[in-house]
Amino acid sequence: VSGWVKVVGTGVLEDASQELSWRLAGVDPACETAPGTGANANACGIHIHVGMDCTSDAGGHYYAVDTDPWTALKYTTTPRGHAKAKEQKVDTGLTNYDVLGHTMIVHDSTGARIACGILNIASD
Repeated sequence: VSGWVKVVGTGVLEDASQELSWRLAGVDPACETAPGTGANANACGIHIHVGMDCTSDAGGHYYAVDTDPWTALKYTTTPRGHAKAKEQKVDTGLTNYDVLGHTMIVHDSTGARIACGILNIASD
């Protein structure tokens, strides 16, 4: 998997959220359609996890609200395995400062982790 994911934080306290935009190549072509009923909740997902490195277990999804908001965020692919989206809002209850340094995980159609990156401050 190659490409980029951009995370922009908005709001504070319980109203804090992240807006994700991405352009990826090499993602699972089976994610061309939305995962069906009964599919793994992580299938075709892009999520911030509690972990802070890509060499050990990234842990579960990172959020500070009552219900996991990440399971609703999915990517769809072209037949060639490309995916792109703009400003997909996820209400996490976390600020950009909170998520800084945490892992961004891309999942395939089975929910397996196929890519990992660390959230950092982008340079101009």
